[in-house]
Amino acid sequence: MKTTTNFTPFQLVYGLESIFPIECEIPSLKLAVELLLEMSSLEERLVHLEHFDEQRRDATIINEAHKKRVKTQYDKAIHPQVFSKGDLVLVYDQDKDALGAGKFKSMWYGPFVVERVLGKGAYELIDFEGNKLAEPQNDIYLQKYFS
Repeated sequence: MKTTTNFTPFQLVYGLESIFPIECEIPSLKLAVELLLEMSSLEERLVHLEHFDEQRRDATIINEAHKKRVKTQYDKAIHPQVFSKGDLVLVYDQDKDALGAGKFKSMWYGPFVVERVLGKGAYELIDFEGNKLAEPQNDIYLQKYFS
């Protein structure tokens, strides 16, 4: 039984629960009900298809509810950083990210001054001499500098 959909993968693909060989030897209520129904094969197929559609709809609803729960948990942990003009920030050195700079070397360089807020988490930065950085930086690569 999967927790996200409350259905097994076999049940989602084939529309019915898997029956273990031991269940064929020891009759259960589920098997007895299925064997006692006297329907034509066409009626049985229609009932099976209706049940299959209901299972898929239920699985979709449960999956959407699970996605909402995961999103709310994720959103609780995320706190976006907002910088304003004149703030001092450090910039993450993406060049050293793949292998790392070394054990004791900093992965952050700066400080820089936020010159302009561009929107959607992008900032234009300058150093203390007034030189602009070549490209705007995203807020995920910035960290507030406390002097």
